[in-house]
This record gives sequence, C-alpha cells and structure tokens, in this order.
Amino acid sequence: MQELYTRVNQVTKKKLYKFIKDNDISTLNYNFKEYFESCVEKYDIKILEHHFSNRQIEGLTLINKSGISMSYERENPIVKQNFTKCHELGHFMLKHSGRMFTEISQPSSNIEEIEANIFSAVVLMPDIVLLSKIYYRRDPFFAVMNDLEVSSIALKYRLKDILKHFLYTENFIIEQAIEKYYQNDSSWILLLLDSAKDKIEEEYIKVKGNIFKRMKAELDTNHFISSEKYPILLNATFRTKLQKVCRSIKTWVEFDFGKSIGYAWKIEKISDRKAKNLANRILL
Repeated sequence: MQELYTRVNQVTKKKLYKFIKDNDISTLNYNFKEYFESCVEKYDIKILEHHFSNRQIEGLTLINKSGISMSYERENPIVKQNFTKCHELGHFMLKHSGRMFTEISQPSSNIEEIEANIFSAVVLMPDIVLLSKIYYRRDPFFAVMNDLEVSSIALKYRLKDILKHFLYTENFIIEQAIEKYYQNDSSWILLLLDSAKDKIEEEYIKVKGNIFKRMKAELDTNHFISSEKYPILLNATFRTKLQKVCRSIKTWVEFDFGKSIGYAWKIEKISDRKAKNLANRILL
C-alpha cells in the first residue's frame, strides 16, 4: 500500500506543483479550486449535482462519446463535496481504465478508488501548502482546515500520510502530534515538520514551471511585467519568443544612465506610452 501511495502521490504532485508554479500561486494562498477549475475547463468536463436516497453514491464519473461528466451528492457537506469532486477528477487525471466510476459511501478496497482518494487528498492539501501554512506561518489547525475547505478528519489523515511518508517515526508519536495540533498545541507537529521540511521543499523545487505560462498568467492579471522580477526579459531572443507565445503583448527595453529594464505589457490593457512610463519609473 505504501508503494501505491508513493506512486500516486508523486504523479499528482508533479502535475499540481507545475500548475502552482506556472500560475504563480502562493503556497500560502493556495486553494484546490483553481487547479480543479483549470482541469474542468481544459478537458471540457461537465460538473453536475445528483441525489440518491441515503446518499449512498458520493460521486459518479461518466466518460463517453458525448464527453466527460462528473457529479457529486448535493446534500453532502461542502467539505465532502470538495473531496468527491477531486476524487472523481482523479479517475480521469490518473487515466483509470473504464467508462464509469462510482464512489460509494462505504470504504472500498478497489485500487482505483484508493488511488483517486490519494489524488483528492493531495490536491486539496498539498505537502508544500501545509508546510507553508503550519510550519512557516504557524496557522492553527482550524485555520488551515477552513482555508483549504476540508474536514478535520481529512486534514488529520493527510498530515499523518505526509509525516509517515517522510519520517521514520513511530505512528503513535505522529498521531499524538496531530491530536495536540488539533487541540491548539502545535509544538509537536512543528518538530516533526522541521524534520520533514527539507524533503518536502526539495520535491517542490525539483518541479520546473513554465516561465511563459507564468508570465502570461501575470500579464492577464497585472497587464505589465518587468525584468525586475523576470531578469530574462533583458534577453532579446527570449522577448521574441514571449511575443510569439503571447500574441496580445509587446516587449521592449529602456536604457537610462547605464541601467536597463526589460518589460512586457498587454496591448489591449496598457498603451505603449503608459508601459514606457511604468518602465521608466522602475529605472528611477
């Protein structure tokens, strides 16, 4: 089972971490919805509600000639709906064989259901995000739970999985640390995360983002970027490539008293003159 967890965990984080980097998302402000909605849009997935008596079917995925549709139990709590949505997405993203997947309310020993559960937990509560919130910002248990829109049980399980994966520590110590953290005593969990943080960060650093996607995302939001943040904008070849990737932008370089600033701007949002003024302000 540990081998299965490791494999799905790594595959999921590789996709997710790349998305986080490509879209310049702060690990302190991460929420699963951005990644989920991006996948839904990219693969044209229909998301629907359903209701079955006794809420026996938590989630349902159908893949056919008409496309992909996923549904979740509308009367479940929001945190459960979130888990189900990511679980159903997991079947598709992990390329599980079959045309229909059903998540029932009872525990399942089906390998693909277990894999989808792991995928969901990682997307909702990525290692690097939990490290950022708990270890670096010192967020209490319920703040993390509310920020990530998960249940207390889900967060406890996720922390246990992460710490078991990275540390050779007795289970009862990990469980006690999590329970203390739940009760507003973070001393033990911080010690364990201190031991795991280098490995968690190393995994995150290893995943390379796409600089073009990252710049495009920032241009879509702020309409202007410069070499102050992206030094590669001083490179003429790179600027040419960027303009080919992002058709709706321009790039340029300003020089002043031996200093230079490369910049790019979205032409339908910022005029050439305004972009030049913004660049010159940086040079001052």
